[in-house]
Amino acid sequence: MDVKVLDGVAGFVHDRGGTLWVWLDPHGGLGGPALIYLDVATEIPGASKATRRMRSARRTHRFKPFDCDGFRLLCDFGKFPPPSELHLELKRLPRRHVEAFWDGKIFVDADLPEEPPRAKEDRP
Repeated sequence: MDVKVLDGVAGFVHDRGGTLWVWLDPHGGLGGPALIYLDVATEIPGASKATRRMRSARRTHRFKPFDCDGFRLLCDFGKFPPPSELHLELKRLPRRHVEAFWDGKIFVDADLPEEPPRAKEDRP
């Protein structure tokens, strides 16, 4: 996985402890997740009031370290393989925070292959 760190991210993370956590935030739809976003924090999910409010931070995570210059990057991509590129960008509104993009896209499943359709059972 190639990590694209844009201007300001490394300093922002370093000033807040030097570790960045990235994990999936699935939003359910009928029959399964409809959209999957990436959540990002400079503290372990659930460790503070800010991350305890995040629904996806309440789940159990299995973080794996990834190479990143300037800070420690821990990611949990669940059942998905890592993206080809993980883009990290510092946003300024409504407050300074880091956002992650899966291969440059906001949705994780934007170009993942769909599951093949299940065979219908013959009914008598």
